Amino acid sequence: MPKEHPKFWASVQARLGYDPPRTLFVDDSLPILRAARDYGRIGHLVSMLRPDSDQPARARAEFPAVLRLGELLPVLPSEE
Repeated sequence: MPKEHPKFWASVQARLGYDPPRTLFVDDSLPILRAARDYGRIGHLVSMLRPDSDQPARARAEFPAVLRLGELLPVLPSEE
């Protein structure tokens, strides 16, 4: 079932039991991010600006966006 379909989100919720306000979902497709917001009630949505490293970054304003997933992770102190 495609992620754009409302039943997809009901199925994922039934299977995983995610907590929508605390869930992070990252995708490069605006229709899928909209479905995650509208049907999945996902609280944290992020768009990938450059899903293909061979292509230039895209401009996005509808959702927060990152070039790399690493941008979402805190920088961990190195062990010395």
